[in-house]
Amino acid sequence: MADLQAVNMGANVITLNKNNKFYAMTCAWMMMVDYDKLLCLLGSQSTTGKAVEKGDTLGVSALAKGMQEEANFFGDLHSDTIDKKNMAYLEPFSDVFVVKNAKVTMKCEVIDILKPTGLEADNLLYLKIVDAKSDSNKEFLSLTDF
Repeated sequence: MADLQAVNMGANVITLNKNNKFYAMTCAWMMMVDYDKLLCLLGSQSTTGKAVEKGDTLGVSALAKGMQEEANFFGDLHSDTIDKKNMAYLEPFSDVFVVKNAKVTMKCEVIDILKPTGLEADNLLYLKIVDAKSDSNKEFLSLTDF
């Protein structure tokens, strides 16, 4: 059963620039639920997740194959222990920061933060895509690529 994989999850980076503090994290639990809506789950341990509020604007980057280094940089440590505003990896896009050379980059608004039964400690973000660009020549990075 160890080889069973129910779904193929991607590696996505979420950024937030708020109150003179920059937050960023890698999130695998993200899915599209409408043409311009996303859901993503940020665990209770996430410094970024604790800072996000309804109405905030986020940068969202769906990473491309070969971007494991970027996924690890944004995912290994919390934003309160390391400065993740590393411009070697980031670029501005539509008033947010996104990861350079990602498959898809988006500016998203936090429409709501849900607390489903059994996940009350976590934050299930309901996002509206405000602006986006995509590179059709790239493939998505998958967690199976690690």
